Amino acid sequence: MRIMLLLLLTVFLQAQDAFLVKPYLQLGDAPRPAAKERLDLLWHAEDRDVAWTVEVKGTRGWIVQATPTFHRLDAPPLPAHRIYRTTLRDLTPGARIPYRVKLKGAVVFEASAQARKPGAHRMIVFGDAGDGSKEQAAIAKAMAAQQPDAVFLTGDLVYGRGRASEYRAHFFPVYNSEAMPLMRSVPFLGVPGNHDVPWDLQRWPDTLAYFAYWSLPLNGPALKPGESNAAPAVAGVHEAMVAASGPAFPRMASYSFNYGKAHWTVLDSNVYTDWGSPALKAWLEADLKAAKGAAWRIVALHHPLFQSSRSHMEDQWMRPISPILEQYGVNLVLAGHVHNYQRTAPIRFKPTKVGPRGKPVAGAFTVDEAFDGKAATRAKGIIYIVTGAGGAELYDPWQTDAQASWQPWTRAFVSDKHSYTVLDVEAKKLKLRQLDAEGRELDAITMTK
Repeated sequence: MRIMLLLLLTVFLQAQDAFLVKPYLQLGDAPRPAAKERLDLLWHAEDRDVAWTVEVKGTRGWIVQATPTFHRLDAPPLPAHRIYRTTLRDLTPGARIPYRVKLKGAVVFEASAQARKPGAHRMIVFGDAGDGSKEQAAIAKAMAAQQPDAVFLTGDLVYGRGRASEYRAHFFPVYNSEAMPLMRSVPFLGVPGNHDVPWDLQRWPDTLAYFAYWSLPLNGPALKPGESNAAPAVAGVHEAMVAASGPAFPRMASYSFNYGKAHWTVLDSNVYTDWGSPALKAWLEADLKAAKGAAWRIVALHHPLFQSSRSHMEDQWMRPISPILEQYGVNLVLAGHVHNYQRTAPIRFKPTKVGPRGKPVAGAFTVDEAFDGKAATRAKGIIYIVTGAGGAELYDPWQTDAQASWQPWTRAFVSDKHSYTVLDVEAKKLKLRQLDAEGRELDAITMTK
């Protein structure tokens, strides 16, 4: 008995010491559904050689997956560490699949992974969260209670410079812990916001951690380091992060994927990216055109095209893409950046004057006044959502009750409560609900085909 207890204690201590960041799920480079699904599994561990094994439970027992690979990241202030990755393969679509991680033959981690569903599903969306606030933790707990199939973050993933050290302090402990095991159970997806890329290019060698710590489709514009429209990195400052990112930098900033009957187009909207450039515009048009079979077309980015908050009012540089989105039948655009919740009526917009970045973009609006999301549910135009109330300090709380301060096409505005978006997506119906940390419904609409 004493020997058995010692063995159990040894395994427990191994599990406690095995990880710097425990395993978490990502969609990986799998933009399209498949008869046999896959998910990437990542974790962080010390910079030393050890024997890792990952297994997935099948109908006839545990199946060993491909040997994990790693990228080494040595970017202060964190000690050098390894970012491990393997792919969980041959998953039954829609199933919840047990998996486990072994260290030197002993099981040190177990969880279950939600494989991508082929039909109806629930996606939770929010942004502007990772600052370590109590509100961030409260929203995380609330959204876990909604049992999502996947989670999408609309940028500003961590505050305030997109650093590896900030992920370690304010991201993984909130979304991937024993108390909050969501990230090990369902895949997280996201897009970089302005706080996820370098501000002061000569500082913060551990910035750009999005590209090293996430694993998402690599089907975006074929950008290379140093090119225009690519996230900036400085030689001699960011080399370690670029190396640890592998092929993800800088291409993973924009991408697309399908989930159920929805096609998502994810755009890097930071100021260095010009979606009016021929290469990026061609990619956007080709991606949306190829989504003909999707029941719903959703665009996600950080900077809103249309919003009513006084904060960031003139950050309108993404507005010129609206005619392209309309041409290819986009139904919904989800953004962050502004720390509150907003919803527009279905609108169409024709730009008439595009000035420099940070200046207003003038144009003509066509508003679907009939749509109310209850009795009238077929939208004539695109509905634009700001869902940036995921944890960081709220913007302009006074505007919630000051409807005269809203733009005339704004239909919902909640800036005095932290909140998140729940999308229940079916082939003919999409239901959007905005919930606060207590589960109260702040807004809801239904869209139908």
